[in-house]
Amino acid sequence: MDFVPHDDLSVKEMLKIIGVSKLDDLFHDIPKDLHLEKLDLPSSLSEPDLLRKLEEIANKNKLYSSAFLGAGCYYHYIPSLVDFVISRSEFYTSYTPYQAEASQGYLQAIYEYQTIISRLTQMDVANASMYDGSTALAEAAIMATIITNKKSIMMLEGIHPEYLEVVKTYCWGQNILIKSATEDNLLNKLDNDDAAVLFQNPNFFGDINDISQLAKDVKQKFPNCLLIQVMTDPTCLGILKPPGETNIDIFVAEGQSFGINPSFGGPGLGIFATKQKFLRKIPGRLIGKTKEINGEKEGFLLTLQAREQHIRREKASSNICTNQALCSLAALTYLLALGRTGLRKVAIQNIQKSNYVKRELSKVPGYKILNVKPTYNEFLIQCPNLDAFIEHCYKMNLLPPLKITKFYPEMKGTALVCVTEMNSKKSIDNFIKAAKIALKNNEDGERI
Repeated sequence: MDFVPHDDLSVKEMLKIIGVSKLDDLFHDIPKDLHLEKLDLPSSLSEPDLLRKLEEIANKNKLYSSAFLGAGCYYHYIPSLVDFVISRSEFYTSYTPYQAEASQGYLQAIYEYQTIISRLTQMDVANASMYDGSTALAEAAIMATIITNKKSIMMLEGIHPEYLEVVKTYCWGQNILIKSATEDNLLNKLDNDDAAVLFQNPNFFGDINDISQLAKDVKQKFPNCLLIQVMTDPTCLGILKPPGETNIDIFVAEGQSFGINPSFGGPGLGIFATKQKFLRKIPGRLIGKTKEINGEKEGFLLTLQAREQHIRREKASSNICTNQALCSLAALTYLLALGRTGLRKVAIQNIQKSNYVKRELSKVPGYKILNVKPTYNEFLIQCPNLDAFIEHCYKMNLLPPLKITKFYPEMKGTALVCVTEMNSKKSIDNFIKAAKIALKNNEDGERI
């Protein structure tokens, strides 16, 4: 059925009231050469024909038996409970909970999400409604400059390159100076004008660093410099020391690994947690629990919002207003379904399987593991014929690892391999087999 909001008589009456004779008069400010006389659309289809057309388009998607690609978006097992909960209409169609009295269910879900993230990270407070990991990191950088009243930040080597670009974009608009350093020269490059040190752990290359020592060194020399940690796969919190135990001031992460399908690269979920003393500078919104004025019945409400829509513009610390609550609900359901021991098992499998792949790949002549430190589910591998390796992964129906020259052109022949609990023994064996076949092609001089 066609959707016709107004009949001709209604249109004429409205035009008369606003003082124009025809609809085209509403667009007189738009140049004529930009007007479209007719949209170039295909003819309409019946419902059966439309379904067949959509199936035809969907069949173009390639489904791989297993993936060895990570770099910020990961394949993890998602319990069936997650999709069941987030598909319920009262959650799936909810909007930003501006009316507390009409949004108690969703407000409670967000409150529980904040609680579980605080407990998982051992940070004092966590917010809701950040877009993704990269924008959460950028918001954290701006928050640090507001807290310290300084206009420069230090980025430590090893942060996801795409996260770096997002931070640069946000900071450009705020006139914030971005400096960079390595782990070795950080303390020499830092000065009292720096608001914060931003670092990723485990870093983009999978390395697990000693955060306790880093925090101790920085705080000892620059006590007013904040420490901001970012993670792209927080399932590692099932086994690694939480940021709250290492004197981290602000912790951010990409929550996609917590029950959200990789899909076509989104949506994501920005996890954001901080210390109690920075509560009023946190972006997004905070949900709180309260009681009736004249009673004991509990309820939930929007406690704090840092956006200029709700407070004086000059007091606002952020412009973020999205409602990522469906994604945070997925993360909450995922973490509740797994529990403390379940997340630990996931983390252990990630470490064990990735170490197994590292060991087996290093046995193949010409393949070299480049990581010196312990790693979590990702690592760098030098390949004698990376193009052939990737091609044979495709032939074996495996999503190949990341060709690292996409971000680091100088690192030729290097791949970033990711292994999670979703990689079976069979898929890992095929992955190693692809590496051996690629080596043989390289030796035989075959070009692929």
